[in-house]
Formats: sequence, C-alpha cells, structure tokens
Amino acid sequence: MQEFARQTITQTALAAGLPEGRVIDITKKDNLTLDRPRLEIQFLPERFTRTGRKLAVSRTRDEQIRKRELYEVELTVNANVFADNWEWLETFCHDFVAELPTGGNDSRGNYVKVRAQKATFGRKPDKRVGQAVIEVFTRVNRLFVLTFTGRITAEEREQLIKTFTINAKLSS
Repeated sequence: MQEFARQTITQTALAAGLPEGRVIDITKKDNLTLDRPRLEIQFLPERFTRTGRKLAVSRTRDEQIRKRELYEVELTVNANVFADNWEWLETFCHDFVAELPTGGNDSRGNYVKVRAQKATFGRKPDKRVGQAVIEVFTRVNRLFVLTFTGRITAEEREQLIKTFTINAKLSS
C-alpha cells in the first residue's frame, strides 16, 4: 500500500503544480541545499483491524468464488510541503487537496480510500531587533496528514455440483 500511497501523492502534487522530482522521503532535518518547493513524505505504521466481511460472490460454470476481507488496513502518511514563499504555498495546498482523489485500486485490485485528515502550518518565529524583522531565509511549510484505508482479501473457491442423480423407489 506504500507504493500506491507514494504514486497517489506524487501524481496529486504534480497536478497541483509541484515541479517534477520534488517528492522525496523525509530528511533528517531541513537542509538548505535541497530545492524548494518540495514535498517530503513519511510513512507511519499501518494499523490492521480484523473484519472477515464478505465482499462479493461470483460463479463460473464449475465453481463459486467468495471474496472476503480479512483485514482493514489503515496507513497514515505525513506529507510535509516546504516552500520559499507564502503565496505559492497557499495556492499549492489548496490545489493539492482539491486534486487528491477519493480513492483507487491498488496492485491487487482492492479499492483504497484516500482522505486528507488535517493540515498544520509551520513557520519559525521572527528574529526581531526592536521593530525591525531580520529575515535571512523565508521558509514556510505545511504538514498534511493523509490516510489510506485499504484491505487484505482472500478468495474462497468452492466446487459446484455439476450433475446429480435421483433414484426414486416406487412402492407398490
């Protein structure tokens, strides 16, 4: 599910206006040598919930196939957007949330629901000398918490009875 989340976030960020190749894994600290704007992603541990729900039943000529959901999996991803100016960040964040899909199918064909939970704005406090603000670098960021909810499924195959014979006894 991490690969699905990474692809979804990358496609959404590109559609919202982030330059190509700027979606990266989280770095240890905010490095000045890394290009801005960029989006750093961090995967938090997945949570599994045992469900056992029946999802679908289909029949072929020879068998019946039941698809069951064994677990519901919830993956939380922190997506931290770093930028140099406030206007670009506001435009990008609005477009990022607007472009975020409601879900999609993963590599196994199971539907994964995508949801933006919250966003936190971050900015360091100003360095002031009297009333004047000393601003060496302008750095702003916004941290999105995204949730990807998918499932682990299994198929149960059951052979159908193709022919049967009824032997009726007539009593006299």
